[in-house]
Amino acid sequence: MEHIHLIGIGGTGLSAIARVLLESGYIVSGSDMQESPLGRAVQAAGARVFSGHAAENITGADLVVRSSAIPDSNVEVQAARQKGIPVLKRADFLGQLMAGRLGIAVAGTHGKTTTTAMIAWLLSALGQNPSFIVGGVVSNLRTNARAGQGSAFVIEADEYDRMFLGLRPQMAMITNVEHDHPDIYPSAADFQAAFRDFVGCLNPEGFLLLCADDPAAMDLQLTAHNKNLHTLTYGIYNPQANYKATNLRAEADKGFAFDAKKDESLLAQITLQVPGEHNVLNALAALAIAHQLNLAMDAAAQALSDFQGTGRRFEVVGEVNG
Repeated sequence: MEHIHLIGIGGTGLSAIARVLLESGYIVSGSDMQESPLGRAVQAAGARVFSGHAAENITGADLVVRSSAIPDSNVEVQAARQKGIPVLKRADFLGQLMAGRLGIAVAGTHGKTTTTAMIAWLLSALGQNPSFIVGGVVSNLRTNARAGQGSAFVIEADEYDRMFLGLRPQMAMITNVEHDHPDIYPSAADFQAAFRDFVGCLNPEGFLLLCADDPAAMDLQLTAHNKNLHTLTYGIYNPQANYKATNLRAEADKGFAFDAKKDESLLAQITLQVPGEHNVLNALAALAIAHQLNLAMDAAAQALSDFQGTGRRFEVVGEVNG
């Protein structure tokens, strides 16, 4: 049984990896400078969690994985290298973790956490038993990660520190491309180039879904064509979108109800519990992935209608004078 040590285990990214590893039968340890609810949760699940960084924390480890925030100068990184223990960044390790699975990666400046959560919940509700890593807790599933026994591995493909470039998915979608993280990408052109590189990471003849309402996302079509990817689009306002949300109507105390179409054929009618037009786009993208996987549209629509959101994304935390 392999022992994997995670430096920064209390963060969103590595705590999710820790949960997948634990459920897959690995010995997991990790360290963090501060305690966190996510760190305590993986400790309760079986990981050994150290407070603070120290060379002795990596004792017995076969592999060390570090978060993007951990520098080369970290004492545990240095100790591992002195002992000949491999040290991987989170991005590179995630690529290895997905290997041999049906990788489904969700990228984009906005909406990727919720859309990843929707796909993870939808596949779970439809009995596909996926593995998933999400950047927030999926309310329906009460976790941000799981090691499933099915073929699909759904992952939130974070562009920060170019993490998503370590992935080799079979399916990917891009919600939008708006310049972000100027510490990593000084210009909008640098940011767009990283997304072109991400499209280039897809397996040859893989599937790419682009938001037709976002011009910068649509600019990636040429890269996809050169890669020989099967590329489709989704949207509300672009009449050229392959998957369309039409007949939007606000529902009292809920989100929007809408009709989901592929070209001009009605796939399903969905009434969301989560608010906002942006969530119509997110749900439409999740339904498109389900459609490409040949899943039942009625069941997929019901799962999306039952979706309760993700932690810290329009999350209802209480009522005033209620």
